[in-house]
Amino acid sequence: MGLALGGGAARGIAHLGVLQVLWERGISVGAIAGTSAGAVVGALTAAGFSPAELIGIAKASNWWFLARGVSLGTGLLQSSGIEQWLRRYLNGKSFAELNIPLAVVASDLLRGEKVVLRHGDVARAVRISCTVPGIYAPVECQGRYLVDGGLTENVPVATVLELDVDAVIAVSLNGSFLAGGKPERPADVIQQAINILQRAHVEKQLSKADLVIVPKLGGLGLTDFHAVDEFVRLGREAMEEALPRLELLLEKGNGDDGPENSES
Repeated sequence: MGLALGGGAARGIAHLGVLQVLWERGISVGAIAGTSAGAVVGALTAAGFSPAELIGIAKASNWWFLARGVSLGTGLLQSSGIEQWLRRYLNGKSFAELNIPLAVVASDLLRGEKVVLRHGDVARAVRISCTVPGIYAPVECQGRYLVDGGLTENVPVATVLELDVDAVIAVSLNGSFLAGGKPERPADVIQQAINILQRAHVEKQLSKADLVIVPKLGGLGLTDFHAVDEFVRLGREAMEEALPRLELLLEKGNGDDGPENSES
């Protein structure tokens, strides 16, 4: 079973509720692809952290590290604080040292192309995937200027399919946002605009998944890092609602009848 974990800033905490249900059911994960917040959760999961441990990390973290490192160039901030925070938990691990195969999605700002990071330092790769353009300055890597993977593949189904999995569970965090109320904060306005731009390619990616989970996150936004319990609860609810379809998928072994694409 492969997981495609989508981006969504604080909304990424909802991934932990999804993982918690899979963990409790003893459903093993063979590979993970993550974008932005999904890359953070994917990296820590691939490094061996349990959902309970990740919930503890989310509650204990001082999220001000996201605003460290002022930039006077192509962004308001540097994303180096994200990398430093991750290093506390990943201890310099490379992709080759992870317990579960991981792919991290970024975007080439100059070419408009998806870039899949699978080698080298995990913390740096995840930082790049979280580098929201305009807010953070692009990160130069391998001769390219890289930014948030959400620009090119916010729910990386195609990427995890390249990791030789039999079936894919995709978790999309922003499906409920357009149906929400009037944006009240600058971050909400930015995310609304990004969602509109992402909508077509996200729908295309979700069509390739065997099971699609879309937690109903309501009014919870990009910066609501304090709402850990609520995000986890809503992630759990979405995954639990999808369990009958997941059990059918597991029974079929993703046979010859094609994918069972479902939304929760």
